[in-house]
Amino acid sequence: MNRLHRLLPILLATTVLSLNACSILPEAEPINVYQLPDAQVEPLSQPSLPLALRINTPSAGFVHSSPRMLVNPQGNQLSTYKGSRWSDPAPALIRDYLVHAFNGAGLVSDVSTDEQALHADVHLGSELRRFQVVYPDGPIRVVIDFKARLIDPGSRRTLASENFLIEQPLSDPHVASVVEGYGLAAQQLAEQLLAWAARTLEHHQADSPFER
Repeated sequence: MNRLHRLLPILLATTVLSLNACSILPEAEPINVYQLPDAQVEPLSQPSLPLALRINTPSAGFVHSSPRMLVNPQGNQLSTYKGSRWSDPAPALIRDYLVHAFNGAGLVSDVSTDEQALHADVHLGSELRRFQVVYPDGPIRVVIDFKARLIDPGSRRTLASENFLIEQPLSDPHVASVVEGYGLAAQQLAEQLLAWAARTLEHHQADSPFER
């Protein structure tokens, strides 16, 4: 009984501290999760090239390797949209968007990703340099800075490389409109990338067909 009396003050103090901790800890901030709008790509008029294409996840710096929605408000400063994020890190968003676009266009007979690790005749490697909203040096806009490489996986030789810089102006800085702007920018990237890949792969197939 004496032991219980000695423990009671300790138990009461622990309970009070726990209650106080619950009251002072901030509540979790509600998060809105966004995905890129679907790619709207018309099928190409020519037959699909008899090639399997693997679209690899773009490499990216640390700041772009998360689902945070980045904004460059001034100078070299980077911030994020409070309470909002992407459904996946930006490199995975772009990879999946391009897979959808290439499948819709029907440029090649098969499209896969590095996650599936299937055989492919050619790889699309890339670097995602910027994927953000920019305020300074002009109107508010979405910027996607993307370097693409078509690679022969057998020889590890780069068949062709190209830089793509997409700038989509925004009329409204609110998140819903920003997401629509990202969708328009991604659409432009997909269209330009498809046109470039079609020229490159058709030329390479004519000169030195891939070994199947």
